[in-house]
This record gives sequence, C-alpha cells and structure tokens, in this order.
Amino acid sequence: MDFKLSRRTVLQSAAAMATITALGIKPEHVLGAEGGILKVRMVGDIQVLDPGYMIGGAETSALYACTPRLAVPVHDANGNWTWAPSAYVEKVAQDDDTHISFTLKKGLKWSSNGGEVTAEDVKFSFERMINSDWSARWPTLDHVEVKDSHSGVIVLKTPFVATWLLGIASESGSILPKALTEKLQDAKFTTEFPAQCGPYTMTEWTPKQKMVLKANPDYVGDKPAFAEVHFIDVEDTKAAELAFEGHEIDVTSITTETAARYKKSLPAGAKLVETPGPFYSWIGMNTDHPLLKDIKVRKAIQRAIDVDSILQGAYAGVSPKAFGCIPIGILGHRDAAKYSYNPDEAKALLKEAGVSGLKLDLVTLNQTERIAACQIIQANLADVGIEVTIKPVDSGPFWNLGLESKGDDWKNLQLWIMQYRCSPDPSDPIQWFLKDQVGVWNWERWSDPEFEDLYKKGLEEADTKKREQIYLRMQEIMEDTGAYVWLTFDPLFYAHADTVTPAFESGGEVRAELCTRA
Repeated sequence: MDFKLSRRTVLQSAAAMATITALGIKPEHVLGAEGGILKVRMVGDIQVLDPGYMIGGAETSALYACTPRLAVPVHDANGNWTWAPSAYVEKVAQDDDTHISFTLKKGLKWSSNGGEVTAEDVKFSFERMINSDWSARWPTLDHVEVKDSHSGVIVLKTPFVATWLLGIASESGSILPKALTEKLQDAKFTTEFPAQCGPYTMTEWTPKQKMVLKANPDYVGDKPAFAEVHFIDVEDTKAAELAFEGHEIDVTSITTETAARYKKSLPAGAKLVETPGPFYSWIGMNTDHPLLKDIKVRKAIQRAIDVDSILQGAYAGVSPKAFGCIPIGILGHRDAAKYSYNPDEAKALLKEAGVSGLKLDLVTLNQTERIAACQIIQANLADVGIEVTIKPVDSGPFWNLGLESKGDDWKNLQLWIMQYRCSPDPSDPIQWFLKDQVGVWNWERWSDPEFEDLYKKGLEEADTKKREQIYLRMQEIMEDTGAYVWLTFDPLFYAHADTVTPAFESGGEVRAELCTRA
C-alpha cells in the first residue's frame, strides 16, 4: 500500500506520536510499512484463539482468516444477515429440520504438516463445542455423522434454525485439525493455532503490540488482496484516531463524537463507514415495582420521553432510532412503534391512573453519553409531573442490580437505561425477555404465554417470511407491556484509508480476508 506521507512527515504530528509512545506502543509497530500491508487497529490484545474458549475482538478476525468453516455470514437482498456455503465446501445443505449434510473440497491442507482437512476434523470441532464456553451457540447439536473422508451429516436433537448463523457460519463454526489439537494439553490452545488453513496464516504475535497475518500460499481459494495484515493493539480510542489521522493505521473504530466531526470534515485520504452494530438500547421499567404496576403509568412514561432529543443530545445525532430490540440487518427488525412522543397523552394517562407527584429513580451506567441521556429523560418526565433522580452506577454493581441471585436490589429498581449485545439471529436478542429470565436478565419482570409460544416457534420456523412475522409480533408484545422505551441500535463507526475497502462481520470485527484495495 502506498502512503503519501513519509515517516519524517508523520513524525511532525507530535501529539499523535507522544500519545502513542505514552501508551507503550513502539512507533515502528505503527509507522507505515509499505508494499501490500494492511494495518488494522485492534482494541485489546488476543487472549484465546480456541473457538471453544475465545473472548472475542481480534480473535474473531483471526478465526475467520486462518481456519476453515462450512458456511459464512452474508447479507441477503434485504440487507439481513444470512449464510452462504464457504469456499471450503463442495456443498452444505439443510436436508430436513434436524439434518445438515456437507461435503468438503479435496486438497485443503493444514499447515504444520497437519495433513488434509477431513470430515473427522469437522466432527471433532463441532462436537467439542457441546462442552465448551460457547455451547449456547450449539444448543441442540447431538453429533456429527461421518460418511466418508470428506462428507458427513450434522445431526440436531431438535430443530434449531439459528444453528446456521449462531454456530456453523460463526467463529464458533471454525474447524480445527483433530489429530494436532488432541495432542495439546487438555486438547485446548490459547494464542497459537495447532495448524491453519485459510486465506491467511497467523505468523507473528507480539503481546500488547501486534498480530501479523500473512497470505497463505497453499490456500486453494481466492487469494486475499493484501500480502500481510497487521492488527495493531491500540486500546485508547483517541490514540487510535490520532494514529489514523497520521496515516499510520488504515482501519480503526472511532467514537460517535469523532464520527459526527468526520461527517462534517474528513481528514485527507480518509473515508467514514457506518455499520449496523450488534447493540440494542432501551429504557426499562420494573413492572413489579409498586409505583410502576399500573400499565397506564408505564405507557405515560413511554409517551413522555422524547427519543429524538436523546439521540441528538446524547448520541451526537449519528445513532439511528430504535423501534424494537432486534437490530438493523437482522430478520425481524421493526421500522415503527405503536407509540410516539406525546406529553399531552402522557399527562392524560397519568390523570386516568390517578397519579400525581410521582417520584422515580433512573439508574444508569456511569458513562458520559448515558448520563447525558438521563438528563434529557429527567427533563422530559418533569414536563409531565414526574420527578426523576438520576443514579449513576459503576459497571460491576450495575449488572448485578436485576439479578435475584445477587440480593434484593431488584426490588428497588424502577427505571434504567440498558444496552445488550447480540448475534445476527433474531432468537438471540429476544431470548432475554422470556419468563425464565425474570430475576436474571428480564429486569422488566413480565411474562406472556403468547410470547413464550412464539419464541419456541421461531426457533423451528424455516420459512423466512413466517419467521419474520413471529419476531415482529414478539416485539409488539414487549412494547404493549409499556415497560420499554426503545432508544437506539448503537452503530459502529470506522475510519479507513481511501485506498482500502474494509469488510466487517456482524459484531463489527474486521474480516481481513475480505478487505480489498479501493
């Protein structure tokens, strides 16, 4: 890759270099190597590359680039996540509700003299997930039946449509070399693959500094666009932004504030990308609390809060408005709600409920944008006669508030701002609101028989249109409780060099093997 700035020119950016050096990052690890090297900022170092025990982040990028899989996540014509056969298979198909057949391509070679990729590797890799930290991605997997050296059948105990996106096509569907992995202690690994077979191989890792991927000359599929991809560890976002503006990182995530600034004026040679994030945010209400048991009070609060003002004032005007809990790009995403900002209607509902002088606590994580959102909510509710006290809480205590296992704090919960993260199947974001999650992650503490029934149907329904209607209805049921004010699907923003076209997976991690030259 050719850069227009020399090292000498870049070093004139004293602020950028001072910040980078202060963070313990060696300048030679971020200063531009030319000739086909793509430099990507990673937020935090890799810890575990084993797909059964990984943490996430750049580990996800490495798994997609360096290991084979049966299917890959792609967007359909409507922009929703779905799956497609990978470059490693002759075929992979759903034969019936509980059987998925596959045939691997021949000639796929493991590095480290690991031999050819076989159906036994698939069986080993998938079945070890049953007892792994990521077993929830494979909840109904029974076993994998090997037919011959390159083909087999995945057998499910019960139908589970989400197996494709949550399991097979995800990082949890990474295939490992059985023989080499079984030789390792406890048949697990951390920061070094037992063998690799992908467009790239991980050839170097310097803790707290960088991870290097190099194009795999033995890969039989399409060759990647870059000879090397360097994932550079820059945990501080502002430092990463300075490094990017100094042309020393090609791709980096940025804050919403920086995204708003870049929308007005981009740095030279830069482009801005906004991708739908895996996050969904809302204001929740405890339906069990004496002050909020009356649905009229909850619906009054729904209508009293001006979400548009929150998005402008707390999210820099760059985050999309939410109308449910299923994010953009996932089947079942809603584009409208049944309520809207209407203070007069809110006052009327409070009057019908016979409520006046209501005082409520609003709990939030102690973060700048959340506090700003709370202040707008506080003003909105004051306009309809509700006095709100904002209570910022640090991360550890906050996540315990609704858990019955952690004490009685849940009894005092009234209002809160919440954000969850999800995988690209609609069953994932909606599962936390089931009856069995009351006292766990369903802090709103309601249940509904229709909702429970629809959830079970959604796991098994193969017809996309019918499945979409199931999840649309489930969000309508949630909204009708009055316990939710939908806020936003926090998007992910990236700045990248205009010589690069980056690619991302559903969680926002860079897909190095899909990045191209612009």
